[in-house]
Amino acid sequence: MDDLAFALTRFLSGEGTSLATANSLEVLLDAAYPEDETVQDVVVDLASYRPGGGEFLFDTPEMQRRLSRLQTYLKTKS
Repeated sequence: MDDLAFALTRFLSGEGTSLATANSLEVLLDAAYPEDETVQDVVVDLASYRPGGGEFLFDTPEMQRRLSRLQTYLKTKS
């Protein structure tokens, strides 16, 4: 399993929802899909992620929803 798939799976399962994992996902997605607007929207979302949320920030359940949708989208592209 490549680094992107591994990080995405860990985040979605709840095993790896740290800010460091989100930052890694942000970098990996940006590098893998620099021209894909849907992916880039999630990259921006990841930059606004904090595990506990906050004003103008996404919390873990919301980020998991967004990443789940992205995972489905990416599967349709392969």
